[in-house]
Amino acid sequence: MRLFSIALAVFGLVALYTGVSRGDAMTLGFGGASLLAAALIFSPLQSSSFFDILNGLFVVETITFGLINLADLGGFWPEVFADYVPPRYLPLATALFIPVLYAISQFPFVRRMMKIADPFFDASTPAAFHIRPFAPFTMTMGNYARLCVVLLVIINQGQVAISVWNNFFSNQFGNAIQVPDEEHRVAFWHLLLTVFPLIAGSAILSNLIEYAIASNFTLQWRRWMTASYTARWLTNSMHYRMALAGSTADNPDQRISQDVGAFINGTGLGSLPGGTGSVGFYNYTLSAIQTATNLVSFSIILWTISRTMNMTLGGVAVPGLLFWVAIAYALLATGLIHLIGRQLAGLLFRQQTVEANFRFDLARAREFGEQIALLRGEPQEIKRAGSVFQTVFMTLKRIILIRLRLIAFNSLYGQISGLIPYFVIAPFYYAKQVTFGVFNQAADAFGSVNGAMNFFVNNYIGFADFRSTVDRLTSFDEAFARVDADRASDKGVHVTMGADATLSMPGLALKLPNGQNLLGADGLVLVPQESTVVVGLSGSGKSTLFRAIAGLWPYGSGEIKQPDHASLMLLPQRPYLPMGSLRDAVAYPRAGGDIDDAILRDALTTVGLPAFASRLDESDNWQMRLSGGEQQRIGVARALIAKPDWLFLDESTASLDEQSEAGLYGALAKALPGTTLVSIGHRSTLAAFHKRRIEVKKGADGVAVVS
Repeated sequence: MRLFSIALAVFGLVALYTGVSRGDAMTLGFGGASLLAAALIFSPLQSSSFFDILNGLFVVETITFGLINLADLGGFWPEVFADYVPPRYLPLATALFIPVLYAISQFPFVRRMMKIADPFFDASTPAAFHIRPFAPFTMTMGNYARLCVVLLVIINQGQVAISVWNNFFSNQFGNAIQVPDEEHRVAFWHLLLTVFPLIAGSAILSNLIEYAIASNFTLQWRRWMTASYTARWLTNSMHYRMALAGSTADNPDQRISQDVGAFINGTGLGSLPGGTGSVGFYNYTLSAIQTATNLVSFSIILWTISRTMNMTLGGVAVPGLLFWVAIAYALLATGLIHLIGRQLAGLLFRQQTVEANFRFDLARAREFGEQIALLRGEPQEIKRAGSVFQTVFMTLKRIILIRLRLIAFNSLYGQISGLIPYFVIAPFYYAKQVTFGVFNQAADAFGSVNGAMNFFVNNYIGFADFRSTVDRLTSFDEAFARVDADRASDKGVHVTMGADATLSMPGLALKLPNGQNLLGADGLVLVPQESTVVVGLSGSGKSTLFRAIAGLWPYGSGEIKQPDHASLMLLPQRPYLPMGSLRDAVAYPRAGGDIDDAILRDALTTVGLPAFASRLDESDNWQMRLSGGEQQRIGVARALIAKPDWLFLDESTASLDEQSEAGLYGALAKALPGTTLVSIGHRSTLAAFHKRRIEVKKGADGVAVVS
């Protein structure tokens, strides 16, 4: 951006010199605005990657439009292109957009919004594209995003130009039908058959191009953000650590599946009449830029038309009556609608939370359907569902009440808005101070200025919903940051790699997340090839010890020294079985296609599931389909496939009868002679398969200790 700043500063100095030497106020204006913009770009004020894209585009446009104006002012612009000189105000407008963007970027809400959006525009992820009939090409996702933004802003500016063109067309068309003579007849048919098709065709083509680029841009953005949040949530056991820490980021699955899309495109919850309901980042930024461009262009038209429509304040004539009426009317509406709907953003945030909680409760009832049915717990679940939904119901009632007020206000406002310009212009028209064409053009320009000023009014509900989405994603990012900060700190249990073959735990003391002492294991050493069983009262911290050894329990102090280059595997009491093919369920966490079918079938046969060996391609919800004992056999089959150096079994065979349990342990000992088994169990039959016994007892201070 420094090169942009230098180029703009040089142009600004040239414009100032030209403006002073020729006494041209407009040239002085865009020269000074260019220097101000250059200073801001060069300054250390923080902006964002997205704003840098816009600022770079506006720098190029300012210099381009300004040089053309300087060339025309100096008589160097070719006469043949005299009709294509951009309006004198255009370089001033594009230069002023830069300080406006810098001011907007300093708002706390905008900073939070850009913190979510900017990583996509900085992404170095390579992506392949194929736009027929052109050849396929590859570019980074960040460069693709930047290119799309530039193209979309240029298209939106072109659409504003088409709207301005159409506004002047309404003036000419109105004048053409005002007088029924030959000159006006020729003008009428020329406008209708030549000019109008050009305007309509340009508008249609620009809309089609914008939709094609915008829809693919937002789709690619959602795919990238979804992949990014999913990876952050699941990498390094972040999901588990967030749950342990009691993260305030509720329902992370919903934040990834819904809030990411809502951030980009909005949720489509609905809007006020005349507004758009799906207000996301795309609408919030690019549409706002188009609206601002629209506002500047039509404000100048409106000012030009109404500069002779003076009003008198204190004996002083104030020109531009219609312009000031449009501004005052829109500002009044914006203030009133915010006063009515200021509580809506918080309620929409709460709605997302309570709706997700209700869905989660219903999903749990489906997941534990067998247990509920066996206990005849349906009446209690119905009562619970009704209680949870009552929160949803009351929240929605409050939202409906506020939206009703907003709709009533906006409906009244919209009906009156269409009549305001006629009330103001009619006296001047009937006094024959303006023509019928100017009458039409002024009404159209007033509608455009008023519509631009009412951008927030028409989209208030969408903006409130967008704010709640930003708050939810921001709190999600903050939850990630807290867990990362805890991992990076020196506090807690440290898992290190040592040169010794043993697994030692010097100074190890485990705590609960609330800081309560749980288990002391100072000096505990596990020896390779010495199978060990850990016994003790339930709740004494045995499972927590296993999770600490696996590096998943950060609460406490001390160190766990794992043998270097040794592989560890922990089998929980209830294994996770992904939905899909049985092959993938058995091979998990590896992909089923990466393991030879013969190995999978042999593992299933060894753990006592020979009937499933021929069903590897069968897809089902195996977590629901298999019994607890069959699920635990699948877990042991995974260990047979993985062949770890250390295998920790946390009551991983507790659902089996003693004979079946003994058979599995025998199969493990035979198939994995080089694996050290460490088990948690309560049955005396496990003693036959372990050389060492460790007991967890309550100490004198009530804290469990290993003995």
